[in-house]
Amino acid sequence: MILTKGLLVSAQNRADCTAVIDGERRFTYGQFHDRTSQLKGALKDRGIQKGDRVALLMMNNFRYLELFYAVTSIGAIVVPLNVRLTLPELERILEDAQPVMLFLSREFLPAAPILKSKVPSIRRLVLAEDRKPGRDEGETISYEDLIQSQAPSPLDYEGVEEGDPAGLFYTGGTTGRPKGVILTHRNLVANAWHVALGIGYDRETRYLHAGPMFHLADGASTFAVTLVGGSHSHLRVFRPAEFLQVLERERPNATLLVPTMIHALLQSPELAKRDTASLGKIVYGGSPMPVEVMKKALDRLPGVRFYQAYGMSEAAPVLTVLQPEDHDGLETEREHLLTSCGQPVAGVEIKLVDSEGDEVLVGEVGEVIARGPNIMQGYWNLPEETALALRDGWYYTGDMAYRDKENYYYIVDRKKDMIVSGGENVYSVEVENTLYRHPDVVEAAVVGVPDKSWGERVLAMVVKREGSALTEETLIEHCRESLAGFKVPKCVEFTEELPKSGAGKILKRSLREKYWESHTRRVN
Repeated sequence: MILTKGLLVSAQNRADCTAVIDGERRFTYGQFHDRTSQLKGALKDRGIQKGDRVALLMMNNFRYLELFYAVTSIGAIVVPLNVRLTLPELERILEDAQPVMLFLSREFLPAAPILKSKVPSIRRLVLAEDRKPGRDEGETISYEDLIQSQAPSPLDYEGVEEGDPAGLFYTGGTTGRPKGVILTHRNLVANAWHVALGIGYDRETRYLHAGPMFHLADGASTFAVTLVGGSHSHLRVFRPAEFLQVLERERPNATLLVPTMIHALLQSPELAKRDTASLGKIVYGGSPMPVEVMKKALDRLPGVRFYQAYGMSEAAPVLTVLQPEDHDGLETEREHLLTSCGQPVAGVEIKLVDSEGDEVLVGEVGEVIARGPNIMQGYWNLPEETALALRDGWYYTGDMAYRDKENYYYIVDRKKDMIVSGGENVYSVEVENTLYRHPDVVEAAVVGVPDKSWGERVLAMVVKREGSALTEETLIEHCRESLAGFKVPKCVEFTEELPKSGAGKILKRSLREKYWESHTRRVN
C-alpha cells in the first residue's frame, strides 16, 4: 500500500469531517486532500521528481502533514530534520542526504543561507509559515504561495511502488554518527496498521502532536491517525503549560509523550489547575520510562490510559506495546510489568539471541532481533552498516532484553551501554530505576567509566530536587539496600541537567565522552 492511499481513503469517506486543527486553522479531510494535491502540483512544477529528497527543518504544524503526503505521492523522499541539532550537525546530514528543497520554520531563517551555500544540491528554500517572506527572508519562497499557485485536483500516486523509499529518517546520534534510515511506503503503512491496532486508534481519535513531528515516535501516530480518519491537532513545541492550555481548548483525547515530557508535565504547577479530562490516552516511548515516574503519572492522571510503545526508527518504529491493563497492577504481583515494554504487535516477529545468533531461553538476556514488513530497507550510503544490522532477514537492534513466560519483553540496556565490572554485567536501566526511587532524584543516568581493578565502574549522574541536601554517600547507601555490590554506583556526580536529544532521550554517548577522558586520566 502507498502512503498516499491512507489520506485518499479518509478524504473519500470523511470529506466533511475535521482532519486538522492548528491554532485558528481548521481543515476537513476534503480540504486536507485539496491542499496536499495543490502542494504536490507546485512541487512537480518546480522540478521535484521521484527519488529526490525534500528536507524539513520545521517545528510542529499542520504543514508537516501536507508535506509528508505531497512529497511521497510524487515518489520523492521526505527528510525530517531534528530541530535541536547544531548548524554543523545539520550540514553533515544535508550533505549526506543531498536534498533539492528545504522547508523551514521561521526560527531557522538565519541558518538558511548558510545551509544552502554549504549544500549545493538545495535549489530552493521554502518558508513553511503563514506569512509571506519579507526583505529579511532572502531567497525563501512562501509555502502558501506554493499552495495558491495550483488548483485542487485528484491526488494520485502514479508511478510510485510500495517498495519505493518514502522517508529518510536520521537516527538521533545517541550512539555516534547519525545514520539515514531508509523507510519504504510499505514499511510506514505496515507500522501504521500495527499502531492503529495496538493503540486502538479509530475515527473518534483526536490526536495531539505534542512530541516532535520530525521523530518517528510521533510519526507512527501521524500515519495511523490519518489512516483511520481521526483528527490531528498541533503544539508547535512542547512546554507543560502550553500543552495543558491546548488540552483545555482543543480537547484532544490522545497524544504521545516521551518520558522526559511526562516527567516535566508532572513537575508543572499548572497540572493541578487545568482540566485534563478529555485526555484518555497517552502513548509513551522513545526511551526507558523510570518506574517511579510512571507510578506518579498513574496517580496524578487517573483518567488516562497509558500505552508504552517500544521500537526504533529502523522499525518504522514500533515493535511492542504495553497495554493499559498491564499498568494496573500496582502493589500486586503484576507490578513488575511496569518495567516491561510489552508484547510484539501483530505482524512483527521478535527473538532474543546470544552473541552466536542462537535464541536464548525464557528469562535469559539476549539481543533483540526483529523482522516484519515494517523493517527498514537499510541505511543511506552505508552498505557496511546495513549489512551488520540486517542479517538473514532479521534486524539486529543492539538492545539487550529478556522475556517472561507470558511473552512480555524487558529491555535491560543498549548493548553498547552495558557495563562490565569485575566480569559481571551491570544493566544501567536497573540501576537508574533504583536511583529514581529516592524522592530527591529528578533525573538520573548511569554509565561505565574506566577502573584499574574492575575494568569499569558504575558512575551515576543525577539531577536532584531543587533545595535538596542529598549527598553522594546517602544515594550510594540507598542503592546498597536493593542492588548487589557490583551494581552499586562507585561515585555519584550531581548536575543541573542531563544532555538530551531533540526527541528527549538522555544522550549517554555524550556523558561517556565527557567523563571517560577525565576518569581515564585518573586511572592512568
